[in-house]
Formats: sequence, C-alpha cells, structure tokens
Amino acid sequence: MKLNSLPTVSGLILFLVSVLFAGWVWQNPYPQANDLNDICFADSTHAWAVGNQGTIIDTLDGGNSWDQQFLGTDPLYGVFFVDQNRGWIVGHNGLILHTGNGGYSYTIQNSNTTAALYNVFFIDQNIGWAVGTAGTILHTTDGGTTWNSQTSGLAVPINDVCFINPAIGWAVGLAGKILKTTNGGLTWTPQSSGTGIDFHSVDFINNLNGFACGSNGRVYRTTDGGATWNEAPTGALSETLHSIRIFNMNRAFACGSNGTMISTQDAGNTWFSQVTGTTYDLNALNVHNGMWAVGEEGVIISTTNNGFPWQVENSGPRSWLAGIKFADMLHGWAVGDSGIILQTQNGGNYWEEHFPRAPFDLFAVDCSNSDTAWAVGDEGIVMRTIDGGNIWRRVDTLGTDLYALDFADDLHGWAVGRYSAIYYSDDGGWTWTPQNSGVYPIPLHAVKFINRYEGWAGGLEGVMIHTTDGGITWTQQTTGTTIRFDGIDFVDSDHGWAVGIYGKIFATSDGGNTWTEQTSGTGELLYSVDFIDQNIGWITGGQGTILHTTDGGATWQQQLTRTWYDVVDCCFLDANRGWVSGDYGLIMVTYDGGGVVSLEQKPALPPQDFRLAQNYPNPFNPVTTIRFDLPCASRIRLQVYDILGRKVKTLFDGRKAAGSYTVQWDGTNHAGQPVASGVYWYRLKAGDYTVVRKMLLIR
Repeated sequence: MKLNSLPTVSGLILFLVSVLFAGWVWQNPYPQANDLNDICFADSTHAWAVGNQGTIIDTLDGGNSWDQQFLGTDPLYGVFFVDQNRGWIVGHNGLILHTGNGGYSYTIQNSNTTAALYNVFFIDQNIGWAVGTAGTILHTTDGGTTWNSQTSGLAVPINDVCFINPAIGWAVGLAGKILKTTNGGLTWTPQSSGTGIDFHSVDFINNLNGFACGSNGRVYRTTDGGATWNEAPTGALSETLHSIRIFNMNRAFACGSNGTMISTQDAGNTWFSQVTGTTYDLNALNVHNGMWAVGEEGVIISTTNNGFPWQVENSGPRSWLAGIKFADMLHGWAVGDSGIILQTQNGGNYWEEHFPRAPFDLFAVDCSNSDTAWAVGDEGIVMRTIDGGNIWRRVDTLGTDLYALDFADDLHGWAVGRYSAIYYSDDGGWTWTPQNSGVYPIPLHAVKFINRYEGWAGGLEGVMIHTTDGGITWTQQTTGTTIRFDGIDFVDSDHGWAVGIYGKIFATSDGGNTWTEQTSGTGELLYSVDFIDQNIGWITGGQGTILHTTDGGATWQQQLTRTWYDVVDCCFLDANRGWVSGDYGLIMVTYDGGGVVSLEQKPALPPQDFRLAQNYPNPFNPVTTIRFDLPCASRIRLQVYDILGRKVKTLFDGRKAAGSYTVQWDGTNHAGQPVASGVYWYRLKAGDYTVVRKMLLIR
C-alpha cells in the first residue's frame, strides 16, 4: 500500500488488520532492521516506534516482544500517543496518521502541507503540534481533524517541539534556532541560544527548567524558561546528539551518533558517558518504563537502572547472508559472512546460530531434507550436516572459492566457483571430484540440476554450460549476452531463467538452445531466481529488489519489500510461502507470495542516511562495484587501502549531490598498475561520517 497514492482526505481510514501480515515480514534481525526515528511509550506496557520504509513496530508487553506494521514506503519521523489507544504519527510529505484503537487502523489526517514533519507532540487527546521543514509548525485543537499552520518566522527545519501545558512550549531547529510560545503557538518568539549549532531536540520538565541538544556534542540548559541558555559541560564530545529527555529534576539523558549516550545526575552541571552496547546511531529517547532509545538499522536499547547497564533489545546477527534454503515449511538454513550458519526449526520464527564464526565466508547452501544440508564458500570450503544442523563438519577443502551449490538428491551434488571450477559428489558430499567445464578460466556463479543427469551452470561474460550426463561432459550454450549471470533456475528440461547485473533477465523454453531477454523494469544487480513451475517465479536483487511473475516472465512486477538492503537469495516452497536473505542479516518471509506488488514506480526519494554498501562481487577479479548513499550534498572521499593501511588508490575525491552512487575499482593502484591478490579495505569519508569495509581481490 502506497500512502502517497491515496487521496489526502481527513477521515480516510486504512484498515490494517487484513494486511499486517501480507507481503514480506522481517524474521531477522528481530524485530526488524530499518532505521527507527522515534519511540513513544503510552504507559508501562504499550509503545510504538516508527522509522524508514513506513515502518511501525509496537509492543503490548513493555518491550518484551514487538509486532510489525508497515504503511507505504515513505519515512516516518515522529510518534506520540496520549494513551494506549490514541496516537499520531508524522512523516514525509506532510503525512499525519491518527489511530484511536491502538494502531489496528489509521486515519490519514489533512495537514495542508507537503513539508516533511519531523516530530509531533500532544498535551491531551485534542491539543497538539507538529513541526518540520521550512519552519513548519502545525496546531490542532480537535485531535487532528483540522490542522492549522502557525507562523514560526523561520525558514530552516524545525526538528522538535515540546509543551508543558496548552499555552507554554518550545521548538528548536537548525542554525541555533529556539522558539518559545506562551499562548499555544499563536505567536512564537525567538530566544537567544548564543550558538549556531543545529538543534535536534528539546525537553522541559516545568516552565523554567529545560535542555536542548544538537550537533558537535552540545547540550544547552536553561533555568529561566529560556530567557538565557548556557552551554553545559559535556567535555570533548563531538558526536551529534539527536534526542534529549528529562527523567526528573536532577537526571536527564541525551543520545546520538555512534551509540553515544550521556547523562546527568545533577540537573546538567556535569555530564558523563554511558556504555550502550551499540555503535549504531541513536535517534530518539523515551522516558517511560525505564529509558528506551531507538536508532539506526532498527536498534533498540533500554535500561531500568539509569543506564547501568543499557541492554540491547534486538536479536539476531547482522552478517551478510548469501544463501537461504528450506527443506520444508519448518526446517531451513541461511549462511554468509564469517562462516555464519543459521538454522530454524519453526519456519523462521526463531533462527539459531549453530556454528562458531570462522575465518572464511560461505556463499551458498542447499539441503535435501530436514537432516541433511551442505554449504560452500571461500577456498573450496564444504560444510555438511546429517543431523539437522546440530553438528556441521568440514568435509573437504577443494582449493578454489565456490560460489554456488545444488544437490539433485541426497547423494548427487555439484559446486561451482572461481576459475570455472566444477566439483561433483556422488556420496552425499563426503568426497568431491573435479569436472571439466570447458570454459576456463571464466568464474561460474550459479548452478542448477533438475535431476542427477541434467543441469546448467552460468557465470561471467554470459557463459552458460549444459550437461545431460551428470557433468561428464559440458557443452557451452549461446546466450547472446556478455553480462555476468549470478543466478539460474530450471523447472524442467526446457524452461529456465538466468539473471545478473544491470537488471538483466534471460529465459529459455528449449533447454538453453536459445535465450531471450525479458524486461525486468529495474537496473539493479539481480542475485537469484526461483521458480516453482513454468509460470510463477521470483527474482531478488540490490536495494531491496524482489520481482514476481505469474506468466513465466512475460511481465515482472516489483514487490514492496520495505527495505533498502540488498536481497541476495530466495527460496520458495509453493506459490505462497517463501523466504529471502541478504545484507545486514536480512531474512524475510511471505505467506502470500509477496503480497501486493508495486504496479507503478514512485519517484525515488533521496537516501535518508549515509551508507556504504558491501562491494559486489566479493571476492572479485578483476572489477568490483562499490555503492554508497548520501542523504545530502557532501564533500566525499572514497579510497582503497591495503591490509597494512597503505593507501592504494583514491576512487573519488570531490563533492556529490544527495543520491545513490556506484564506483568501480579495477584492482589497480594510483599508477594504473595491477595490485596483488589479497585483502583490501575501502573507506568512505563524507563530512563527519566515516566507514570502512573489507574486500578480497583474487587474481
């Protein structure tokens, strides 16, 4: 459901009960991994948090468990509930949602603005305010049935607002702006903050005592209702502070970037840092049922002891998950970076990590039943279990990276990889024999067998090879393309599909003798394809891409995945039940084939956060692609370093507008000379944001 495609009419009700579990639902990390921008507890048990991709999560048991809701794909920035039933959510493009039944249904209220609304505050069930871009302040006295604009006198974004009664309140924004009203917002008067920092949050405990916080780790305090503001001593803190909340007359907390949390026990005279257990940005605080904070990638932390300690409430690993496979509706496995192996025995409601992390990555997994499964990865690693995943044994090291794996039955399986390697096992994966692919040294990234004799393998430069004798002989097929194939699937001897870079899809109805390009509607890298019959199939790809067809690929429609993370692999058991895995530990499930599809593409919004994605392919030879997101125009520097920390090459150094970008590295240094195989690091610096990732070059 796309909220911006619906008429913005006061009283329009979105009945959510029937769609809460439609489409794709997060299973890992728990409860979900989209950025959370705000949190509100209505009482000790009922709370809501909102974030990007239209994310709403709520708890009815004080945060012990969380349920997922999704409204559209636009970001939601602020949430406020006055009790367990009545609440408001604000977000992109002037969106205001209201519920009177605890979130079972929402009403779109008419805000009369297209400004992004960053926060919302209510005194009671009738009187409230919302603030946002371009100095926007909105006010309601009837619970949001009507919203009226108030004059702020500002052109900069207003980030937060708070009131202590229906008359007296404050609002803060960029460039050191602080406003106060004593008449419910009929007039807003500027206060002198004495600084030009960007304020992100404000809170008052009474008409005299309050705090505001913002960029460069700054906290400002007033004891006279804002007539004077003085900088509080936060030390050498330089992190941006996104939220500040007062617990009582002496104690207050502020949170910010890189997991920063500071607190005071003496009304702000001294501040000290607390250990939060996370390095993710913390975007919002709530004082109720202890202290709660939420932020980047869905992180949730809480404390019931004034921050000693803070407890991370999320669960599940956030590693890149390259492969996922289910034996039946209950039993499945997912594998990925650092040798991670996850197992579920209840359809993915709970994922357990069964194997200690290892100094190698796993790229693919397959299973023949609920007891027997295999995984392959770096340096020819093969892992095998025959007891449902309780014990995994490293049964072979084949010497070259293996990217894909397929078993036709309990005994007969094939693994393919770097240097056109193909290995075959006829004893359930205990021993492996090399086969001659005939396309050396082209890397092979995908393999599919429909029985123990007939199969296909595909890879770089549009290579597709076919065997009808179990791999004793392989014959190259003409695909008519030079793109890299990353995923292939066949449902019988005739009908198959291959997907790869640049959003390319190719299909065959004659066993691969001829391949025809299909229209995908996307330019994203496509990782995997899975069909359950000649007509119904799915494809996964970069930036949250999941495509679905019911006519063999004659038409492909993009499904709402509610994530920007790369979706790397998929596994479907029938037309309704399927799972996907991907970046940042992503595992999602669908019970209705992926639910409503997006029939028309909405204009792309600028990214909401800085992000540096994992390069792909990785490992690579000779070229890899690096993707990064900029939420605002920034001076950036993207550089490659070797394992000793020596700079190898600068890929970009200059200014970029807000948007998503890709840069390629061809494995050469600043002089244009090829560098040796090995581990390299790439670092993105954009303003105060810096992040480093690892990649592996193999010659």
